[in-house]
Amino acid sequence: MMKHKFWASYLLAALAFLPLEPVINTQVLATELVSQLAQAKSAYTQYMQLGYNETRRRNYRKALLNFQQAERARPGDRYATSAIRNVTSYIQRSKNRIAFVPSRPGRVRSAGTRGGCFQTGEDIIPLTPTDKEAQRTTAEHPTFFFYVPQTFTTVQALEFVLRDDDSTDPDALYKGTFKPVKQNGIVSINLPADRASLQIGKGYNWTFSMICDVSNRDKDSYVKGTIVRSQDENLSLQLNQPSTDLDRAVLFATAGFWEDSLRTLANLRRQRPNDPEVQKYWEDLLNSVEIKEVVNKPLLPCCTVQQ
Repeated sequence: MMKHKFWASYLLAALAFLPLEPVINTQVLATELVSQLAQAKSAYTQYMQLGYNETRRRNYRKALLNFQQAERARPGDRYATSAIRNVTSYIQRSKNRIAFVPSRPGRVRSAGTRGGCFQTGEDIIPLTPTDKEAQRTTAEHPTFFFYVPQTFTTVQALEFVLRDDDSTDPDALYKGTFKPVKQNGIVSINLPADRASLQIGKGYNWTFSMICDVSNRDKDSYVKGTIVRSQDENLSLQLNQPSTDLDRAVLFATAGFWEDSLRTLANLRRQRPNDPEVQKYWEDLLNSVEIKEVVNKPLLPCCTVQQ
């Protein structure tokens, strides 16, 4: 027993004299790594805020330089890369007030079927830039816009359905049936405030249908797509600064938030229908994503839920 105690004391004494350099080096490396990450985050945040600020002032070349610096601090960041794409488009299209460049280029109409309601060559057009990617929004309860063409027979109803992308539950998060419109134009459907808010980072599938025959839904004409709610803290800080609605529309488009930018300009068109500046922004935004055919279509007073 005394022998064991002696060797234990000896080992403890020997350990006390072992070099602490590996432990110290590990701690130093960890501290340096944390410091570098903090500096990178600080630089990214600083450059993104400067970029948004210059965008709001329409100093697009300065904005581009700051967004590029932000992307260097955080390579592949989706907010920085979206801003770089859109600000570059502003510079290239020197006469444009606003533009939107999807990350997956190419305008492809959302899938749908053509029933017996439409005049030749017409169909529903969703006011979204592409069906190859989800449109992004900051809104808890976003608004969806669709161009509805003239029909030669009476449409019995319009229907909008929103579902959780990940859910296996067949029940929709929201399903609204609306009175049909009597002319061609752009209709808007708001996700009601009394429904559950969209969750940040989660995808949702939507379908918009024109019901031509309630007894045969196979004749419906419909479009579909996806939407995801995102949050950019640097954009939020910039939006809290004094700015006009047109400034906000440009900031949303620059950051890649299509729904917010479109909704802001649509609201301005309703409030100021004869304002040529608002009309110019509206035209530039829709032309940038190749939806030229609906630029001059009226915003219709729709939609009222059917009882």
